This record gives sequence, C-alpha cells and structure tokens, in this order.
Amino acid sequence: MGKLEVYFDKLREANKKAFIVYVPFGFPTIKLSEKIIQLLSTLKVALIEIGLPFSDPLADGPIIEKATQMALKEGATTETLFTSLKKLIPGLTIPVVILSYYNPIYVFGVKKFLRRCREIGVAGVMIVDLPVEEATLYIKEARKLDLDTVFFVTPTTEEKRAEKIMKASRGFVYYVSVTGITGPKNLSPAKILTNIRSLKKIRNIPVCVGFGIHRKNQVREILKGCEGIIVGSAIVNYIAKYSKDKNFFKKLPSYIKRFYV
Repeated sequence: MGKLEVYFDKLREANKKAFIVYVPFGFPTIKLSEKIIQLLSTLKVALIEIGLPFSDPLADGPIIEKATQMALKEGATTETLFTSLKKLIPGLTIPVVILSYYNPIYVFGVKKFLRRCREIGVAGVMIVDLPVEEATLYIKEARKLDLDTVFFVTPTTEEKRAEKIMKASRGFVYYVSVTGITGPKNLSPAKILTNIRSLKKIRNIPVCVGFGIHRKNQVREILKGCEGIIVGSAIVNYIAKYSKDKNFFKKLPSYIKRFYV
C-alpha cells in the first residue's frame, strides 16, 4: 500500500476528515515557501499539496497563475523542489503530495522524477493534465515504487470515464467542485455531495474536494459527504497580500484555522 492509502485508512479509523492545503513551491520566494510548508505541518492540516510551478498552467485561475509566475522568477524548478523537500520532509509530521502538469515531469524524465519522489519521501503525485487513458505506463512505474497517483474527476466527467479514474486512483480521488479554473466560486454543496455519492458507488475510495472553496461553511457542508477538502487559491491570495507583513507567520495560522476550527 502507498503512503496515502495508509494515511487515509488511519484517518477513517480515527473518524477524522482531511483538511488539505495547496501552496505553490517557490512562492513568494523559495525560502518563504519552505517556512510556510514547515508551518503547515504544525497546524491541524492533514496533507500538504505542493504545486510544481509551470509556465503554462491551463487549469489555474489568476491568483495561482500569478503566484506560479513569481515562483518561476524566484528560481523554482523540479530540481530545486526536490532539494527543498529532501531537507524538509524528514521534519514534517504529515504527508506531502506534489501537484504538477505533465510537461515538467516529462522533461525531467518520468522514471527519474518518480525515483526522486520515492527517495525523499513524497507520498503521491497529482498530474493535472494527464488523462487516465494515457497514464498506463506512468501508473505502472509509480506503483513499482509505492507512489500513489491521484486523478481528477469533474462534474462533467462521463460515467464510463469516471469508472476508469476511480479504479486507477490510489490514495484518494480529487473531485473538482466546479468546471473551469481555480479560484473562489459559488458552489452548490448539495450537488457536489450527490455527485460524490454516485462516485462512491463505483469504488469506495476516499474523495477530496477542491477548486473554489473559500469559506468555512462550504468546508463544513461538503465534508458531510467526502473524506477531505482542499483549499488553495484563498490561502495563496492571503500569502500574496500579507507575506511582507512582519507578523505574517503569526497571522497565517489564524487565517488557515478559520476554515476548519
């Protein structure tokens, strides 16, 4: 079993839900992003989703796109990400998942990328733009190393394709709450929960919901029918606004806790 599978089994046994935070690596600087990752590990965050910056992030809204562009200017690369995570992961108390587009992984070398993930203790990888139909070889290599692969399901995913995604995913499935790009949205928790129930009939794997979640009441309602919530743009936006504040690292925990406390 992969690390994510084991971790979500433990959460289930403890009757706990996963509050997951997304942060882009290298934003606003590499040094500050390392400190943010360390801070997240001290809070009641279940999992850290670290974004590997890419120059053409088609699924990202303006908040995350701007952040990733800043990260690239700061020197964030696949290699610098691995260097930082090798240093950070031994001191973290929660799993780390890398979220990436396929191009940086392909350029780095798929087998090399997965080996490095395994060597430094990454729990799993989420690839935004790798269709499950084209992921057979990737999945095979990842499973050899017990690295979990998380795929995405959207509200418009057809049933047959959803079946493939649910069966191919390990650790959890990322349910995209709304179509379109990341960023604050007007969500319908009732509709989201209905869709998740349909997915659970295919396979009872943990489902975590992301995209557009920016209020505590959304978190509370959606968690009634899934195993986890992913918050990204709202936290990235806060970092963008206040990272230069001298009390930033004292204030950030309070902002993050407002989503789940």
